[in-house]
Amino acid sequence: MAEIILHPEVEAALVAASPIVLLETAVLTAGMPDAPWRDDWALDALETAVPGWDTTVSLALELGRRMEASVRDHGAVPCMTAIIDGNLHLGIEQESLAGLVKRGHGAKASMTSIAHVMQAGRCAGTTVSGALLACKVLNNCRDEDTSWAPTLATGGIGGVHRNWQDSPDVSVDLHAMATTRACIVASGSKSILDTSATLEVLESNGVPVLGWQTDQWPAFITKTPDDAPRITRIEEAAEVKRTCSTQWDVLNLEASILLANPLDEALALDNELHDQHASAAELAAADRNATGIDRTPFLLGYMADATQGRSVAANLALLLDNASR
Repeated sequence: MAEIILHPEVEAALVAASPIVLLETAVLTAGMPDAPWRDDWALDALETAVPGWDTTVSLALELGRRMEASVRDHGAVPCMTAIIDGNLHLGIEQESLAGLVKRGHGAKASMTSIAHVMQAGRCAGTTVSGALLACKVLNNCRDEDTSWAPTLATGGIGGVHRNWQDSPDVSVDLHAMATTRACIVASGSKSILDTSATLEVLESNGVPVLGWQTDQWPAFITKTPDDAPRITRIEEAAEVKRTCSTQWDVLNLEASILLANPLDEALALDNELHDQHASAAELAAADRNATGIDRTPFLLGYMADATQGRSVAANLALLLDNASR
């Protein structure tokens, strides 16, 4: 029977009300290739974005290791969430991480699919909504007298896809965020999405959006445009903590708080060129009938090839930076 397995280190941190940072793993199984940096991609982009990257090992595995190390370096306990042999793991060992990348390649589990993936005994990475389900588990395990909620670090949240007027496609991430207590650190929504529509749905669902030292909604791996929607600017970590406490302990609200952390402008892609590639990717996805859970991985893979890996390098940089917050 499928189980929820809490890693001893995470359990100890939970008892002590120590900082825990959850990490979604769909980026490792379905977002990054289980292969080294490709020879036909721009190596200079990788070296600029993430100096010292080992180009001889799997991108997904190296990213997973580095994200955990980044969390530890900043004084928190990493909690990778994943489905392994049908069990939901909250925290995994290094050997399990390597196995997940191999055996779960191409597979991801969201809030809507996680139960079926578990009962089937499969391996899969968790999306943002899948990791938020793990947050619910941790929230239910904690001492009710302790003011605490986990942090979830990711790259970009799922949201409303482009051309939604013709083909409605809205990620369950947005519903999960509206119903789960967690502070989510992300660089806006994935830039293959309709970012303005995504922000509007967050507003409609009562999810507060704070900008880490910015008053504009970040554009994921692209430069933040001058006309980007305005959000509430936050300058210090203490202000984030006070806002979270007021949201959950004083007002007793259940929605997450989204802390939008923009990518360094020097590493971000040009908006106009990116949009050209994104439009071409949408046409290719329609031609290949890449829909549902297959749509985002297809679009990201198309974008990686079109930018000679520059989109991948930018994504690596923001993932590691978000894990450090």
